[in-house]
Amino acid sequence: MDTLPLETLQRIFTLACTDGGLTGNALSLTSKSVRAASRTARFHTVSLIANPRRLSSFLALYERECKLETEGGRDKPHVRHLYATFPRIDGSRQRPRLAYYTSSLSPPPRRRRKDRQRRNYRVSESVDSDSEPDSLSDEQLDLYQLEYEVGMILEEAAGSRGRRPREDTVLSDPSYHDAARRLFQLVAPDLWTLVLQSGFRYGGTLGISLFTIPFPALRSLTVVEISNPNSLFPDVDSSADPSASQESLFPALTHLHLLPYDHDFQLLDKWAIRAPHVTHLRVSGQTGDLDQLARAVGVTRPPVPRGRHPSPIVNVWRTLSEQLHPPAPPRPPPPALFPQLQCLLVQPGSPPPPGGFCGTPFVEYDQALRELSRFLETCRAAGKQAVALSPRKRMNSRKYLEEVRKDWLEVVSETGAGAWAHCV
Repeated sequence: MDTLPLETLQRIFTLACTDGGLTGNALSLTSKSVRAASRTARFHTVSLIANPRRLSSFLALYERECKLETEGGRDKPHVRHLYATFPRIDGSRQRPRLAYYTSSLSPPPRRRRKDRQRRNYRVSESVDSDSEPDSLSDEQLDLYQLEYEVGMILEEAAGSRGRRPREDTVLSDPSYHDAARRLFQLVAPDLWTLVLQSGFRYGGTLGISLFTIPFPALRSLTVVEISNPNSLFPDVDSSADPSASQESLFPALTHLHLLPYDHDFQLLDKWAIRAPHVTHLRVSGQTGDLDQLARAVGVTRPPVPRGRHPSPIVNVWRTLSEQLHPPAPPRPPPPALFPQLQCLLVQPGSPPPPGGFCGTPFVEYDQALRELSRFLETCRAAGKQAVALSPRKRMNSRKYLEEVRKDWLEVVSETGAGAWAHCV
């Protein structure tokens, strides 16, 4: 190591730091010389649980490292890949119970798996399961559990005089929002890929305007389970032209992946203003509402002949509705929201559970899949690569979010295409 040039060592460390920060943290604890040599590479990929304490700690660390650049003439550490998980901020958080974490963080033995699952289900009925993360590595979860247990012990020891503020109060504190915006302003010039997630298990409202300055180098953006993505952007005067102040936020963005929260389609027309050069678009967990997708591609949705419904009442209602309201003539295709779009990936949502009036939910789901198939055929006829992925499995959110993280790590480490594996 003493014989290699510093530039070669930095390149080696950069290629090694592709796991979200674990390797970078290990390098900083190896020795003083390794810590100094790997200083610019330790922040190459960062996976951050942005609760108030961790956000403030990481922000202070990164600001201190960036300050050394101006004072000591050292190279600035660049955050190229960021996976930021924010707690949902909706004012309805509940304080978690310690029994929930001690029984769910570590995998139980096989002979006790069913008993543990039943116990976790009973506990989760009365506990907000979105309170803390449990979709990361075992080492991080163990540290998080230890931190939580120590905090609970200190709070119980203090009794009613405990000075520890409630977390929901801290999340709504303007200083927490300012810290989050400050972090994104620091990493904005150097960021290549970004995954922004709301909630540790289930999505919700984030409510922090993080995109206040342009991200000139950002190439891939994934928005996970955010109920109102417009809250990520600063308020724009309705009397002014929104494209005048937001068209340059993501000038280099080519890959946009939207994972809607509760089938919210995220308003593609506004995304087109902020990222006009998108070439790859993926929407996961979406079954219906293809109008905005048609506008994004620049095609007209073809009419889909409806099959016969199992219920005669529904068939009579459909016949009367078609007689009273005949279909309108086809319209010319609208201009594409993303003129440079090359690949469109759509992953339908999971099928509805059994039940319902005469099987109506499943019939409507099957009809939506047929409409999606015909729509993608129209996109392919227009020269676009359009692929319908396998429907989202009916799995818990933890496993689904683990797949998102796995796809991100594949892209970061250049071992695979991640979520874009179906694009040629």
